[in-house]
Amino acid sequence: MAFSSSVVAYGIVDSNTPASLGGGLVGLASAAMMHLAMTRTWSVDARDERRLLEDERRRLETACQHAHDERTRYLALGAAQAEEHRRRIRDLEADRVANQHALAAAKAAFEEKFEGQREALIVESMETGVRLYLAGLHNAPPTTSEAKIIRLPGQQPTRDRAAAHPADAANQPAREREARHP
Repeated sequence: MAFSSSVVAYGIVDSNTPASLGGGLVGLASAAMMHLAMTRTWSVDARDERRLLEDERRRLETACQHAHDERTRYLALGAAQAEEHRRRIRDLEADRVANQHALAAAKAAFEEKFEGQREALIVESMETGVRLYLAGLHNAPPTTSEAKIIRLPGQQPTRDRAAAHPADAANQPAREREARHP
């Protein structure tokens, strides 16, 4: 640029029109070249954009990796939770079976103990009854209580019908015997 300005100045001082015109055209051409170079650099040079895009790509890769790690962690937690649930179900089933066996064993032991005590009580009461009978202390008290008849609405009490019942006639000799034994 400085060269073309000096050629233009020489052409003006020396009154040389072709030198002035040539220097001006060279200056104009060099200015145009400089502007074209700057325009090309401005339009083609994408270093800043590339750097921004690279930063954005790294950020997205980091976010994707983080999302993948979270997904993997959630899947692992879900699998662990499902396995824990299956383990608890197995444990509860094992406890239920063990409790059933323990309950059956306790029931069998209780029934065996009860049967042993029952037999002993039956034997003891029979022996006591025989001893009381042989000692003459075991007499049944005479039955003096009469049966109470519940009357239905609209029904008249009939003593004759109740006394004439065949079951009473069959029990009459037994009642007389009981009354004779003091």
